[in-house]
Amino acid sequence: MDLDKDTLETPAMSTPGAPPVSEAQNAADAVNEIRELAEAESEQWDYMPKPPRKLRKSRDHLFLKIFIPMLIVFVILFGTVGRLVFGKGWLKNMLDGAKPGAHFTLPIAEVPVLEDRFYQPDGRFTVEGVAQAVAPSIVTIESFSEDSALAAYGQGSGIIMSEDGYIITNAHVIEGATLAVKVRLQDGTEYSATVIGSDVKGDIAVIKIEADGLQAAQFGNSDAVNVGEQVIAIGSPAGLEGSVTTGIVSGVDRMIRVETTNISMSCIQIDAAINPGNSGGALINMWGQVVGITSSKLDAVQYDNIGFAIEMSAAQPIIEQLIENGRVLGRPKVGISFYEISDVLAEIYGTPAGLEIAEISPDCDIANTDLEVGDYITEMNGIKVRSADDVYGIILEMKPGDEITAHVLRLVQIGKTEDYDTVEFDITFKLMEDDSGFVSEDEPELQDGEEPAEPEQEEEQ
Repeated sequence: MDLDKDTLETPAMSTPGAPPVSEAQNAADAVNEIRELAEAESEQWDYMPKPPRKLRKSRDHLFLKIFIPMLIVFVILFGTVGRLVFGKGWLKNMLDGAKPGAHFTLPIAEVPVLEDRFYQPDGRFTVEGVAQAVAPSIVTIESFSEDSALAAYGQGSGIIMSEDGYIITNAHVIEGATLAVKVRLQDGTEYSATVIGSDVKGDIAVIKIEADGLQAAQFGNSDAVNVGEQVIAIGSPAGLEGSVTTGIVSGVDRMIRVETTNISMSCIQIDAAINPGNSGGALINMWGQVVGITSSKLDAVQYDNIGFAIEMSAAQPIIEQLIENGRVLGRPKVGISFYEISDVLAEIYGTPAGLEIAEISPDCDIANTDLEVGDYITEMNGIKVRSADDVYGIILEMKPGDEITAHVLRLVQIGKTEDYDTVEFDITFKLMEDDSGFVSEDEPELQDGEEPAEPEQEEEQ
């Protein structure tokens, strides 16, 4: 039987129904089979190469498997503790920081409409009505520093002035809050606040929380407040949140100097109880309008039933600048420290009345004049000056760069005697921008039974 060439070739084995196996596949299978046989044979001989084994798992992988879950747990705990201590938005505030620059005017918010029993016959609220209408707009503020991360070192109050979270308070309430400022609403909700701006001299500050739909307070005309008018104060004295006290207006346009500063603010004097914790809270008329910002730093602690609130008309321009610029711009300063010598003290001490110069700021234009420490400034622009309030009243309407003329009196000792001759002259200088304090002063205080003495040199402030 004759067989042709094609018949003598052995076909490759294949599974029925499967596509034919290629010659390349057959060759690869044969090579793999030979390699397996060679590896099996090499196991019997030490000098033969051994087949590769699986690599041992790296310790780095084990470290990552432990570290990553621990990191996740730490982040969760850190975020939870931060939220509990400082309130909502604390991490965003820490990353964003304060962002002044918004344009601002005091808004006119709608006063809630209450039941008839909360109104007096003339349309004014009752005391209970004021509390119902305004209390949701008053917040409690707690301040934290690195030294008191888990416990607030200071506490005060604040007034919600816009639905999107701008809040007014006193500067001393948040002073030193290097770690966080926490705000608590009437319903107990807590937020972390950013400081938009703070003016220590006027004791006004503005902070902001990341919230919407808040009940903003309505602000009234503090210039229309009358002596004898009933008013309400709402704040958190001694941490007692939402406390309401009532009284009457004892006086208006009281120029009261904020503690630790030299600028007097126009204040409303009241007989309602104002205590630490009330600072930054609201003084409200019976129409439910905020007319003042209460402050325990303005409280006359040596007397009873005398408290003060900064008038909104005096606070408004400061608030607007804090929101728009983050600080108060254009406030002028002279650049001196001095003792106040009133006409009465001058007669007692036998010295000239005026401002006894204790220090002259070298970076101010007044340092370029003939003024020396120990001189007395008796007049500025032809107006007698005896106190910081007198100076502030003169330069209040002026701006940095404006020139001012002061009359100076100098005592010159005559030889080695105890007698002095008087030298008088004028100096002219430019006002500087106030980025610290425009003046500082000190005045000798006489205790009961103490004889007056010559004032001592004041320390730098």
